[in-house]
Amino acid sequence: MSGSDEGTRQLLINTDRVDQKEIRIAVQDSGPGIAPESIDRLFDPFYTTKSSGLGMGLSICRSIIEAHEGRLWATGAEPKGAVFAFTLPVRPDNRL
Repeated sequence: MSGSDEGTRQLLINTDRVDQKEIRIAVQDSGPGIAPESIDRLFDPFYTTKSSGLGMGLSICRSIIEAHEGRLWATGAEPKGAVFAFTLPVRPDNRL
């Protein structure tokens, strides 16, 4: 979203319970979106589309989420922007 200079920026966060075992959290922005050639590399260490980025943030996020038996992915949003979503398991006592 930092690359967006058009009008108002929006960030939407949605949460829901997928089933008895899992929750999902999705973060959608109104930025320029994800280039199709970048989607497969977004979570690779040191991959960045920013001039001043290290390319470690999404890789670290995915590692942390996977260490907690979750999953992280990204998709494009319509008409613009991106959605980053992840799932995490719910503990048997319903605590995260």
